[in-house]
Amino acid sequence: MGLMSTLHNAISGLNVSQAQMGIISRNVANQSTVGYNRRTLTTQETSATGITAGAVRETAVNRVLDNLLQKQLRTESAGASYTATRADYLARVDTLFGTPGSDTGLNAAFAKFSTSLQQLAQDPASSTTRQNVLATAGSLAANISSLSKNVQTMRGEIESKIADQVSTVNNLLKGIETTTAQLARTQDSATRAGLLDERDKYIDQLSGYFDTKTFDGGNGNFSIYTTSGGPLFVEGRGLRLQFDERFAVSANAQYNANPVLSGLGGLRISDPIGGSVDLMQGGLIQSGSFAALFDLRDKVLVDTQTQLDDFAAALTTTLGDRTVTSTAATVGAQTGFDLDLNALQSGNIISMEYTALPGGTKQKVSFIAVNNPAVLPLAAGATPDPNDIEYGIDFSGGLPAAMTAIGTALGANFTVSNQGGGVVRILDDGSTNTKMNSLSARATVTSLTNNGLAIPLFVDGSNGSAIYTGSFDAGSQKRGYASGIQVNPAILADPSRLVVHQTVPTTTLNGDPARPSYLRDQLQSYESDFTPAVALTGSTAVYHGTTSQFLDRLIANQTQAASNAQTLSEGQQTVVNTLAERAAKVSGVNSDEELSNLIEIQNIYSANARIVSVVKDLFDTLMRI
Repeated sequence: MGLMSTLHNAISGLNVSQAQMGIISRNVANQSTVGYNRRTLTTQETSATGITAGAVRETAVNRVLDNLLQKQLRTESAGASYTATRADYLARVDTLFGTPGSDTGLNAAFAKFSTSLQQLAQDPASSTTRQNVLATAGSLAANISSLSKNVQTMRGEIESKIADQVSTVNNLLKGIETTTAQLARTQDSATRAGLLDERDKYIDQLSGYFDTKTFDGGNGNFSIYTTSGGPLFVEGRGLRLQFDERFAVSANAQYNANPVLSGLGGLRISDPIGGSVDLMQGGLIQSGSFAALFDLRDKVLVDTQTQLDDFAAALTTTLGDRTVTSTAATVGAQTGFDLDLNALQSGNIISMEYTALPGGTKQKVSFIAVNNPAVLPLAAGATPDPNDIEYGIDFSGGLPAAMTAIGTALGANFTVSNQGGGVVRILDDGSTNTKMNSLSARATVTSLTNNGLAIPLFVDGSNGSAIYTGSFDAGSQKRGYASGIQVNPAILADPSRLVVHQTVPTTTLNGDPARPSYLRDQLQSYESDFTPAVALTGSTAVYHGTTSQFLDRLIANQTQAASNAQTLSEGQQTVVNTLAERAAKVSGVNSDEELSNLIEIQNIYSANARIVSVVKDLFDTLMRI
């Protein structure tokens, strides 16, 4: 090897050492920079025409990055954002309900109302006791209404938050688009490393909103999808999220895939030429804050509202509805019952049970009275029981027509006849195919007197203080009823009606305990069917119990759900922190390690410089010769 080759090799070593020191200085300077990945310099021995020349050159500036770890961290970050968002809202709902057994909250208000009825039963003549019943009833109704309105406020807040996050994500997508375009235009490895870091920061932030996966086919073929295939960024096509925010959210505001029918905003992603994908269909969003917000808005809080509506409706009907019992009827081999339909209101339910022969399977049938035939047939779920057969029956044409409709619904295995005076008779077919077991109805009392001991103590304040019957004539009266429940103004104007239940033919005595005792017993022992609490218990079974039992269970489940969500969120955050620490060890800058590398490079630099100096001395000697 000649002196010129030796000099060339040493100078190349000096140049590479200078480049490596530049990389180290950049690493140290960016030690605290979020998203910065440590750089290394790749070197290669030069060669000419296949013959190794011995000199060294820089080939690329590389980022130190564990791609699998990066993927895991993004996945878990989406999960952490999902669980944290749910935990936040469920904790707020739990606070609204109040702690079980505390002096505040819904269960405390219910307990005070129950106690006031007990006191009224013991002292029905006391005007003070009557006023206390109305005061505690008003407080209970106000508590239910406030809680319901707060649930809808949270849904409206979520609607606004989704719109804000859409704007943020669109800015991230723009950043990804810009850096991807810049990457396609540059081949300089140092510049590309910086651009890749910048793009990764955008994607890391994006993974808080969506569950993401990336595909890099090279040559600008870079795409981002949700894990279920929802497109977020496809080869730089300028995709942007679109959300049609709604500014008035109530219990009746439900999401529908058809924007014309929807009461809430939908999320789509569109390209500049007009194509779009509905991200809310087909499970395209599985994790991240968007998944949590839509789940809360469209399911969790809707289920919470449903349970509040169920509680408010059961409280109302427990005190304000009376059971209409049937009488046994027999015609030859056929057996069945006669039932008086006169007292039924729109929304009231006729309940029937029969045994299908020869197998012996019992079947429940529910006939729901309707005064607006335009709403027929009723959608499934008109009653809480998912296992009954439901029929909406038009009562607007009179009782005879309604009886005919019942017969048409039941078919040939039953005989339905009009007994006159509003009484319907339903018979089985004589034990060949069917056997009647029971027939009854619940009828809403609409007046304060002369309709038995039940009383419409609570009414629908959002509908002009209308009597609550569970009507479907203008949509479900139950949906959102919790927001408008209030004490009947007619009773507030005449508290004596808490005791006086009859004026014809004689007026109830002022101290008669019959009605207060009935109301107390109903509240304590009457059992209703409640919509399955799927979101809280995971069960699809109907809950059957008193209003007090349902309320206790509802509050306990809310507390448990909030606790579980918080525990899950904390656990998920621990996973993210652990992965982030591992990523920092792999890709982060360690100043001690960098300084150690610097010393090593300094020694290499000094060695190469010494070689250059020796070669110079040799050349000087040759020149003197």
